[in-house]
Amino acid sequence: MENLPVKSVESLAVEVVTLPLDEARVALVDYYFPNRQKINSTQQLIELWVHSVTIKSDQTRRAYRQIGYELVDYMQSRFGISDLRMVTLFHLHAYLAWLKDEKPVRGKKNTYGISKNTAAKYTAAIKSLWEWGTRASIGYFAIDLGKDLSIQWDDKLAERILSEREIAKLEKAAIEVDLQHNTNKMHWLLFTLIFYSGVRAGEIARQTSDYGKRVITPGLFWRQFREDGDCLLLTVTGKRNKTRTISLDPETSEVLLDYRGDASNDRPVFPSPSRRDRGKPLSDRGLRLMMEEISACAGIKFSAHFLRHTHATLAKKNGASDFDLQADLGHASPATTAKYIHHVGRVGTSHALRRKSKHR
Repeated sequence: MENLPVKSVESLAVEVVTLPLDEARVALVDYYFPNRQKINSTQQLIELWVHSVTIKSDQTRRAYRQIGYELVDYMQSRFGISDLRMVTLFHLHAYLAWLKDEKPVRGKKNTYGISKNTAAKYTAAIKSLWEWGTRASIGYFAIDLGKDLSIQWDDKLAERILSEREIAKLEKAAIEVDLQHNTNKMHWLLFTLIFYSGVRAGEIARQTSDYGKRVITPGLFWRQFREDGDCLLLTVTGKRNKTRTISLDPETSEVLLDYRGDASNDRPVFPSPSRRDRGKPLSDRGLRLMMEEISACAGIKFSAHFLRHTHATLAKKNGASDFDLQADLGHASPATTAKYIHHVGRVGTSHALRRKSKHR
């Protein structure tokens, strides 16, 4: 069998010098990554990335897809770069600086810049994209620029725990908002359901991807409820497409049944108030706006995720087991549940000092 000549890197470099820039780059990449995926566009790159094993949940997939396309749009509009392989570390730092200082805040006029944690999420997505793109099996990027980006999270766990007094004030505000807008107890019932079930907002709101208009979650329908004695059982699909059933207390179940009336199983529980989405379930943006209306009325900053953290904290405080909390919250690991309730039941060191001083 005839032995084929093996080309050295030097000889290959001489050959590619005579090729146009794009062809030369492809030749070099093919040499170093012979088994790489043949990715021909940034859209193909992003879609392969968000559907890879690197990204495990639909919620993360949806967020990362949006971030990926926003990054492409920025590079094209600001620097005229349409191929992410031409992006340098300078370009990425410029993008992150623009996010923190100049990115318009959606739904808020004359407001610019994203929060520290949102910036951290964008940075994590960029790091994930470049780490995945430099794998030998992918071979899209020559080097991993993401390694030189740092993520700075702002841990605001304590701020997400509302007191029982604040919950009562927010519940009263939800009723007032319904009276002001004549929304048939919709704000109050939505607030009540999220707080007493501990569900994620993304599990009961209709979500679509910003690019491609693909439906991620359909929203909440009455067919997801079934009666079990004086309680309702709510079935939702959470992260990693895992389905779980939550047993609601008799009081919450009763108000939901009264609200339902004779509505069929195929009717959305919370119809969208938008004319464009008439007949469809409430969207994630619509849910967020309703929570913001309650927040403004009560003068208390919160979100649906605050209610989830508070649900876990107060449930643990009132005797719920760690097993039940993990099951109802839909956490894959007890360690995740522990982040929600780690401070519950712990006696601070100041108590020990007070006890000692009393015996003096």
